[in-house]
Amino acid sequence: MEIDKRQIMNKLDTISDEELKNIVRAIAQSAGVSGRRVEQTVSDISKLRKGLSNMSERDLQNALSMLDEETLNNIKKQSDF
Repeated sequence: MEIDKRQIMNKLDTISDEELKNIVRAIAQSAGVSGRRVEQTVSDISKLRKGLSNMSERDLQNALSMLDEETLNNIKKQSDF
């Protein structure tokens, strides 16, 4: 998947907090992050949004590369990237 950080950041500005939490949960689960750690991460949505906005295109690509094809396709459909 080719990354366009501007497009992703614009999309992040328009999705709801719950949609963002679901996307982060899906990515974290695919990466093997513990449920407890994921819930800590999504508990402060403003901090999460700020952290995502500070990611480089390479960081985003690395995060997405951890996903299996099915999860990646589900996230694309859910978020319309």
